[in-house]
Amino acid sequence: MSASSPPAPATSPVSAAITALRAAGESGDADAVAKLLASDVVFHSPLTTRVRFEGKEEVAALHRDIFAVLEDLHTTEPLALGDTRAFSFHARVRGVELEAINLVRFNDQGQIVEIKIFIRPLPGLATLFATLPPRVSARRRGRLLGALVASLTRPLALVLHTADRLAPRFL
Repeated sequence: MSASSPPAPATSPVSAAITALRAAGESGDADAVAKLLASDVVFHSPLTTRVRFEGKEEVAALHRDIFAVLEDLHTTEPLALGDTRAFSFHARVRGVELEAINLVRFNDQGQIVEIKIFIRPLPGLATLFATLPPRVSARRRGRLLGALVASLTRPLALVLHTADRLAPRFL
């Protein structure tokens, strides 16, 4: 008598999509991310509430910029609640460590409709703030505006790095 193994559980479109998203992030593959996006996707900037990236093309282009500045990205297993998945990732930007939580909401077809990212610690966030917005500005509005954004963000990053090193000594 042969024993048959139980049937493998069916993978939901959302489960398959989150697995593909994590793999695309770890390999830095913005084209693979683009395949997962709904046409009306919204990406909320982790750096300011004043900026949202909307639409498949813009969010895919943003991921090209993100993957160009992040190094050694590794993700964790996702947490699930309804149509939303949350997972963390660790990476470096210009050699500075950062960690983030991604909240990703999906539609019934397993397409990403919304992304929110929360980043810490302060030195990692500051370095990302000095690196990513100038790149995005240059892509969207031209190199001159990208240079202007860089001139605004780099001093702030220096101040935040310094505060991170000095403030804990006084706590």
